[in-house]
Amino acid sequence: MQIFISWSGDASKRCAEALRDWLPYMNQAITPFVSSQDISKGERGLNKIASQLQECSFGIVCVTRDNQAAPWINFESGALSRELGESSLVPFLLDMPIRDLSGPLTQFQATDSSSEDDVWAMVKSINDKCTVTVDQERLKNTFERFWEDLTHNLDIIRKERPQSDVPARDTSEILNELVGLVREQSTRIGELESAISNAKKISTHFTVDETAVSRLTTAERDGAIRRRRASSEVIEVLGTDSVKNVVKVAGGLQVHCTQKSMGHAHAVSDRIALVADENKVSIDIVFDGSGEMMSFPAF
Repeated sequence: MQIFISWSGDASKRCAEALRDWLPYMNQAITPFVSSQDISKGERGLNKIASQLQECSFGIVCVTRDNQAAPWINFESGALSRELGESSLVPFLLDMPIRDLSGPLTQFQATDSSSEDDVWAMVKSINDKCTVTVDQERLKNTFERFWEDLTHNLDIIRKERPQSDVPARDTSEILNELVGLVREQSTRIGELESAISNAKKISTHFTVDETAVSRLTTAERDGAIRRRRASSEVIEVLGTDSVKNVVKVAGGLQVHCTQKSMGHAHAVSDRIALVADENKVSIDIVFDGSGEMMSFPAF
């Protein structure tokens, strides 16, 4: 089974490389991919990463206090979640407890790298998804034998990395986020129940084929509304002077901006990520003439 291990920053990269060397001991069917180690000289890096994203069956994101809001981490996480689903993507926290994780990655089941129980749960989950699995008792014995090797390497990384300037999260901030997540889940459950109710009503009046067409039309209409809303909101965030045009693409929007607006776009990246998240629409910001692009996946 191929596992894509994402990283951003030196400490995160070293953590990814430690996992790359350690995970195959758990199950020989595991083949980890880390871009710093597995892209040969002369290969086109982005093409190799895109290919691996499509081929992998599990994803691990090495997260630190400093990189959890990094655009590259969130780009790869979004791409992985679209390919794998939420259950097969794990934020692996190097230097902070789970309560301090913030942003889009909070929707995934994170693993505290300093917790033996957490890492063991991740290893079991990976093993269960392998085509050839290892018996759990044997897996547990292997895990306990090699656990100290992993913790030793991760402790070295933690001690050698510079002290982070990002403070621990305030309790009130965490509680506010929890309230927001609960409300969001409640809204989604309500929408799902409403959709199921409507589907039942439709099925009593139409044939199977007509029902499928009706649902598809509704889904397309909903997607068009979300894209239109996201387009208006991202133009408002970036400013009409910055945006040249907005193009509809598969799954989202491509926003073409002037090259001189690049600095402003980076400054408001959190607001753009929020627009993408709330509307469930991916947004690519393209700076014409520079070749640079910012991607905001729809988590």
